Amino acid sequence: MSSRYEGLSAEEADDVMRGTIGSLICEMLDESRRMTRKELNERDIFEWSNYVAGLIAVVIENRRRGAP
Repeated sequence: MSSRYEGLSAEEADDVMRGTIGSLICEMLDESRRMTRKELNERDIFEWSNYVAGLIAVVIENRRRGAP
């Protein structure tokens, strides 16, 4: 299985990683904007932030393993 960072320079790989993290954040923001006030108030913000932090940690770890 090839890495998405394969063949990229360190700078290019970092850009891909930042873009991936940015996309995850945009998805979460989009999801929250589509929620009603009630849904948003009922959301466990600590669980949600832990979920997002976990996704970011996975992206960073994948970048570290696929470092050029």
